[in-house]
Amino acid sequence: MLSRESETVEFKKTTAQLKEGVISLCAMLNKHGEGTVYFGVKDDGSIAGQDVGKKTTSDISHEIRTNLKPLPDISIDIHSINGKTIIAVQAKGTDTPYSAYGRYYTRVDDADTYMDSHQLLRFFESKDTTYSTWEEQSSGCGIDTVNEDLLIQYIRTANDAGRMHYIFNNTSEALNKLNLITNDGQLNNAGHFLFGNDGPVLLKEVMYSTDDRRDFADLKQYHGNILECIQEGMRYIESNIRYSARIDGLQRVEQPEIPIRAIREIIVNSFAHCRYQKGDSNAITITRSRVTVYNPGGLLHGTEPRDFASGRVGSKIRNPLIAAVLFKNGMIDAFGTGFDRTFKACAENGVEYSYRNDEFGFTFTFARKSTETSRTIPDRSERLRNGTDRRIMELISKDQYITTTELAERLGVSRPTIARHIKSLTERGVLERVGSRKSGYWKAKY
Repeated sequence: MLSRESETVEFKKTTAQLKEGVISLCAMLNKHGEGTVYFGVKDDGSIAGQDVGKKTTSDISHEIRTNLKPLPDISIDIHSINGKTIIAVQAKGTDTPYSAYGRYYTRVDDADTYMDSHQLLRFFESKDTTYSTWEEQSSGCGIDTVNEDLLIQYIRTANDAGRMHYIFNNTSEALNKLNLITNDGQLNNAGHFLFGNDGPVLLKEVMYSTDDRRDFADLKQYHGNILECIQEGMRYIESNIRYSARIDGLQRVEQPEIPIRAIREIIVNSFAHCRYQKGDSNAITITRSRVTVYNPGGLLHGTEPRDFASGRVGSKIRNPLIAAVLFKNGMIDAFGTGFDRTFKACAENGVEYSYRNDEFGFTFTFARKSTETSRTIPDRSERLRNGTDRRIMELISKDQYITTTELAERLGVSRPTIARHIKSLTERGVLERVGSRKSGYWKAKY
């Protein structure tokens, strides 16, 4: 009989509980930097025994390597106690925080508990090699410069994602909840760049007709905050890449030449890791055969995307406050795993990619597919036929939960007029309603 479970010891009756075992390893690593899970042992410490086949240990190793990020030092040993076999899996590592199956856990006595965003932030703050003191410095801007509508929408999304449990009362309280306000009531730099309504972030967008980049078809400089720039970057790429069509049952489905989830990961990564204090800007460049996203921040400490995707290293966060905010509303699913999802999405869709990380920044390039089998979605201006369409979409882009009554009031038109435009936008594939009429939200599709 073994001793009791503790903050560094966990018992599992069989490897049928392997997923729970990996979560326990994650929790123990985050709490103490090490831990051991025994398979073949009951909760009370009595030996149940575990069948061990040819692939048992390799299956355990594969499960850990696939789902525990970053990968700690692992040892798997087989022991015999009173004629019964048990498996001891020990993990050691200091590259916290560790995640299991995309979520973060810590250990409290003999239980694994979900780690909240404040605990995550403390992990990043303790890493002085990556922590940005710039984020905490006062921006000199008061809370009156905050885009309150965007802040309210953000909190709704974070609550829906299950990563916040907060009802908006006022701007100051909400910003304090997100650690985005200084002691004297000013926005810190992170808060200003995330929610400022004075366009603190510059996103350069350019599209060339050919690959030699001599003649541009579109050139734009977009000023907004981080959340607005992420939305604008996604919109710009989605509006200017090519789509092919397939029939799914009775529905015609548009298939983008580059998977949207891969674009999303790179765009969010670009703004999460940007070096804002230098005054540099992110850039999106679209040519005939390539889509390129540039981030002036670059990856820290000479790391490469493959290091993060493989789990060999943990996430190195340049802007932990900004990253924590993006994590809460679901833009970042798990720190350090975005490249893994990007690579998998590209592989599944046959999309080639490349990247460069140097002293100038980080550049990620998607290869576009042949024009012979795909087409370009019409430009935004072609798909929004009149001013009312455009104003409706602008309001929806700022608040995806806005009601038709609110739209009518903001635009000074009747509800039937709004209903007609909404119907037209939906039929043309520009707008989609997600969820019910009462609790759902709008999704722009251009």
